Amino acid sequence: MKVSGKGLDMELIQLTILSLVQGLTEFLPISSSAHLILVSSFMNWPDQGLTTDIFAHFGTLIAVIFYFRGELKEIIKNLNLFEKNNLGLNLLIATVPIAIAGYMSKDFIEMNLRSEDVIFWTTLIFGLVLIFSNNLSIDQKNLNQISLRDSLLIGSFQVFALIPGSSRSAVTMIAALLLGYTKYDAAKFSFLLAVPTLFLVFTSELADLSQESTNISYFDLTYVASISFLSAISCIHILLKFIEKIGFIPFGIYRILLAGFILIF
Repeated sequence: MKVSGKGLDMELIQLTILSLVQGLTEFLPISSSAHLILVSSFMNWPDQGLTTDIFAHFGTLIAVIFYFRGELKEIIKNLNLFEKNNLGLNLLIATVPIAIAGYMSKDFIEMNLRSEDVIFWTTLIFGLVLIFSNNLSIDQKNLNQISLRDSLLIGSFQVFALIPGSSRSAVTMIAALLLGYTKYDAAKFSFLLAVPTLFLVFTSELADLSQESTNISYFDLTYVASISFLSAISCIHILLKFIEKIGFIPFGIYRILLAGFILIF
């Protein structure tokens, strides 16, 4: 990272904005990958590189672990592979579909789906589905009632998150809402599910990085992780505090407007 006499250079501005975008959008149902691709494209920025992506994801992973540290401790302590309503087991079950699909389709997605056309359609379609699922939700079930069947269905929906623009948070919240979970519990399960899922993403990216020769600025990486951490933890707190009051319709409308922006520009 360079600092000139005239102020911070574009590299610092790029890292700051992309880290903020990653942290703010990872847990909102609006797609972090879409926003990162669109911001870089709109600003005509060069690719920030795999190393930056890794530590942005690392920052958001640490944020969700820190925010739910007490509950995660209890989940691990009470993990029981033979208890069908066990939350820890259900989180593991929900992670299996995306682990398999991600391993099998990673190269195809990187080569064929990271485009503005794909992002337009996924942003629009899942925006409409998010509004529909919000209106259809019966708000009856909570996480104490989650079953292996429901976890597998939510995890299967999470596979859609591999397509840029769909949003991991959006597709898991949509699935939980359609299964009858309250808005709060739909959001909370999505956040908790982020722990094993982001861990898979982080380790996968680390494996890719080990195959590349790269010059690493540890100050840059610490900066990226810190900004992503702070913005993500703020986002989690605010969303959980207000989600039962505002619902998911505002996010669906935002996605539709964003799709219109993509279509025009």
